[in-house]
Amino acid sequence: MKFAYLLGTASQPIPSLGGGRQRPRPIVPVGITGPASFCLRDCLLDSGADDTLFPESLATTVGLNLTGAPALRIQLAGRSPVTCRYATVTLRLTDGIETFDWDATVGFAPFALPFPLLGYAGFFEY
Repeated sequence: MKFAYLLGTASQPIPSLGGGRQRPRPIVPVGITGPASFCLRDCLLDSGADDTLFPESLATTVGLNLTGAPALRIQLAGRSPVTCRYATVTLRLTDGIETFDWDATVGFAPFALPFPLLGYAGFFEY
């Protein structure tokens, strides 16, 4: 599968990029299916992330009830520890030629994410 990188622009020149302001980001569209519906979200491939994380608002959108879901306090880069709740969804990755679907237990964070994170558990492990 091949996906184009999305260019992100920094607000100021970045020394490690020789003063450049653009950083390529590996953003891929991923489908999420829950008990009630399917949603497509642009997500950040993050090989350094332990878990795959989506915002809790997406759980509601796909029909997941997180009441009583397993919870774990995790540390995200640049944030204080947060408690995420975990549930199983079906994820779909396609480049328009090949399509892969799998069931994965993913975390749901109690705040908005600029891009959901595709980490080892729930994504790269498959």
